[in-house]
Order: sequence, then structure tokens, then C-alpha cells
Amino acid sequence: PGFSLPKGVAPFVPIIIAGLTTGSNEQREQAAYAIGDLVERTEETAIKPFVVPFTGPLIRVATQATTYPPAVKTGILSALTTMLERISAFVKPFYPQLQRTFIKSASDPASVVVRSKAAAALGVLMRSQPRVDPVVTELTTGARQNDDSIGASLVQALAHVVRSAGTNVGPAARETALELVSEAFRTQNDETYSQSIGMLFAALTTYGDLVQPVIE
Repeated sequence: PGFSLPKGVAPFVPIIIAGLTTGSNEQREQAAYAIGDLVERTEETAIKPFVVPFTGPLIRVATQATTYPPAVKTGILSALTTMLERISAFVKPFYPQLQRTFIKSASDPASVVVRSKAAAALGVLMRSQPRVDPVVTELTTGARQNDDSIGASLVQALAHVVRSAGTNVGPAARETALELVSEAFRTQNDETYSQSIGMLFAALTTYGDLVQPVIE
């Protein structure tokens, strides 16, 4: 309850920001999770003044991704996802940067955990984004251009986006996504990629007539 008092969170902010921006890798990871914890435990009006001081450094550290181990990136993606789920209106000014960060992290070469976390985060973000088609196109292109391991994560991200965005996905973008499913029947892919294609197909079934040819 103390966090929800006026400026109740304030004493923690400089400590957490210092950990996130100048600490060891473990301190950066724990600072990111601490931000998510505070967002979950604080009323919206009380956390609002601290959204910008938290979100800016999170994105900044995330964009320096090659410098940090997967655990730091996962902590940051977890915190940003919590913010989108709990206080999405307050982080709206950061949507373009978050979109770029999540798409880039979904093709992280070092960690499948980071890629999966980013894929789920992108889906959460797309609940609030009216313009979805460019993201669908970018993910589809990326899935075709990368090897099966990274391609699988991008297909998984696409599945999250399609499921979250619903009717905001335009007809042409739906067809583009379905082409990936059809192509998977004609090529030899590893199991992880096939599972992701299954996720994408399940998401596309909300557009009943669209998937009928594949079913037949």
C-alpha cells in the first residue's frame, strides 16, 4: 500500500535506475525485474510520474542488446511487457521504439528465451496498435530470410501479432501470413519451425474462410 501513496515509489527510483544503467549484469537484470514488480504493485495514478524515468533507460539498455547476456534482455522484456499489460496508456509515446526493440529482439542470435519473450511482448503491444500490416510484412520477410531457429521465433511473433490484432490485420497481410503456412508444407523444416507454423495457423483460424484451402 505504501507504493500507492503520493511519491511512495520515489525513493526506489534512483537506486533501480543506477542498477539498470551502471550496475553489473546481475544488477541490471534484477533492476529490470524490480521495475516490473513496482508496476504490478502500485496503483496507476501513483506510478504514472515514474513511467518515463523507467521506460527510457529500459529501452536504451535493450537497444545495446549485444553488450548484455540473455538474462538482462529477458528481464527488460519482462518489465516492458508488464508495463504494456498494466499501464499501456502511459507508455503509448514509446510504442514506435518498443515495436522496433521487440522485432529486433525476436531475431536475437544468442537466445531462444529472449526471442520467445520478445515474440510474446510484440503480441501484447499489437493489442493497442491500429497499424499492424507493416509488422506482419516485416516478420514474414524475416522468417523467410533467416535460418529455421530464428525464423521459428519470427513466425511465433507473427502468431502472437495475428492473435492480438484480430480485425486490424488487413486482408493482404492475412494472405501473406497464410503463404508462410502453405510454404511450410513444401519445404523440409526442423520441428521448432513446424511448431511455430502450427501456432500461426491456429491464430489464422479466426479468419475462417481464409484457412479453408489449407485445411482441404
